[in-house]
Amino acid sequence: MLNTGLITAVGAAATVLIGTPAVTAATPQTAPGSQTVASTCGPSVNPNTYIPSNRRHIGPVTKIGNARIQLRYGNRRGGPRYYWATITGASRGDTVTLYWDIDYGSWRDSGACSATVHSHGKQNTRAVKFVHGSGFHLEAQACGHRPGHRSRCTASRP
Repeated sequence: MLNTGLITAVGAAATVLIGTPAVTAATPQTAPGSQTVASTCGPSVNPNTYIPSNRRHIGPVTKIGNARIQLRYGNRRGGPRYYWATITGASRGDTVTLYWDIDYGSWRDSGACSATVHSHGKQNTRAVKFVHGSGFHLEAQACGHRPGHRSRCTASRP
């Protein structure tokens, strides 16, 4: 059953489409009747203010030097789950990116939300709403980049 809060694709100008961070399927699958997209960075939410701290959880984690990259998830009580990426122990100019994909058996609809560390060694991306239905679901992955280091990504989830 689809959530009526899903946002339909409004065109390439409003959505940042990226190459997949994983291997793509050789044969694309058919998407559900009404093609849906999780939130792009535009209509997404700020996890610091939207999701109560006691409802935030840590997913997969990886490190680049002293920086820690985390895929985070959480929700408001009774609300849909959201995913976002966090980097901690970082330096000014380091970046963190949330790559998301609605998996129909291929990497068909995907996007990225990035944020740059400006101070305090920590930065979140915006949070993207989890969507799922018959034969499709959102997958998310957090990646970090530090100058002088190779970029690293967490495992995808869910």
